[in-house]
Amino acid sequence: MVEISKELFNTLVMNPKKISLDQSISLKKIVKKYPFFQTARVIELIGLKKFKNIRFKKALKKTAIQSSNRTTLYEIIELDNITISEENKMFSLNKSKNSFLNWLKVSDKSDILKNNQDSIIENFLNSDHRIISNNENYNKDFSENFSPEKKEYMTETLAKTYFDQKKYHEAIKAYEVLSLKYPEKISLFADQIKTIKNKI
Repeated sequence: MVEISKELFNTLVMNPKKISLDQSISLKKIVKKYPFFQTARVIELIGLKKFKNIRFKKALKKTAIQSSNRTTLYEIIELDNITISEENKMFSLNKSKNSFLNWLKVSDKSDILKNNQDSIIENFLNSDHRIISNNENYNKDFSENFSPEKKEYMTETLAKTYFDQKKYHEAIKAYEVLSLKYPEKISLFADQIKTIKNKI
């Protein structure tokens, strides 16, 4: 197992794609000792992905939990897309000397996506997006054909609502339908019908 010195670690930070299998395995000790050291986790993850190690998925889950910027993890999953240029190094020592806001500008690529999404939304809102139907049933009132007295729509709640609204005849019809629909509750519905008839 290779010992990871400060110089070797800094080299791996600058060029994570050059990590060897032994170095990737050795980074596990650092991650175990310092579990919230995100940079070490990311570099270990790159090595595990590069060598198709079976620990990759487990390490990815742990890194994803502690990651503040998951775009880096996406790039690791798509390892071929990792390109670290001199002006856009996320882990570079030079960038750490800048202010926090400058670092955010370098690391956050969501502004481009946000501007693109904003323009799509603006174009949609400015366009004429009415839906015009050619169907002759478009303005037809279908409520005329609806009858709540049909047997399949009868419920205890509807029967109770009829009773509460003092529509006693409809309530009696509803309880009669329910007694046919639910024969196990026939005595309960018979009592309800008797109560309604006494009320009338």
